[in-house]
Amino acid sequence: MDYIISFSEWLQANPQLSTVVFVIVFAAVLTVGFPGGNIFMLASGMLWGTLAGALLALTAATLAAFTTHTLVRTAFGKWLDGRAGEQRNWVRDFVQHGNFLLLVIPRLIPVIPFFALNVALTAAGVPKKSYMLSTFLGLIPMTLIFASIGSEIGNINALSELSAASLLTSPGLFVPLGLLLMMTVLGWLWVRNHQKDQDHKI
Repeated sequence: MDYIISFSEWLQANPQLSTVVFVIVFAAVLTVGFPGGNIFMLASGMLWGTLAGALLALTAATLAAFTTHTLVRTAFGKWLDGRAGEQRNWVRDFVQHGNFLLLVIPRLIPVIPFFALNVALTAAGVPKKSYMLSTFLGLIPMTLIFASIGSEIGNINALSELSAASLLTSPGLFVPLGLLLMMTVLGWLWVRNHQKDQDHKI
């Protein structure tokens, strides 16, 4: 938390530069598959509020998706493919039997790693236009939810006199947390059902 507070102070002193640095660092983390994407989305809400934070997170994630797509088609492709892990095989099989809507759905599921999804979609031969558009549309709800939670956490930190119980039941935090939990559960069930369908076809 201390580093976020320190960055917040630097942000207030350098508003334009700080947004550029945040987007570049966030995009770089996602591009090479380092963990911490959700933390960055939360931080975007804490530092800039729900709408502005979600816009910055969406920009960074879309930039990362574009960069990963480009790198996979270069000499970095094998290295990135190796970092994607076993999830890439499932995603490749999935997209080869799907349509545009089925490219958007995985972006809405928090249990599917963003980086592995980027690599797998590119390796599966998804056209760049469909890849980028599905990425952008699919990430809008996720960035809004995480930025909203982050914004509320920032408010909680600023209003320390309020009880934790009252804050946890406030609509500003309870609603996005509920939506995130619902998307996670539904996404997990959807992935599980899809895997069963694929097993039956084998």
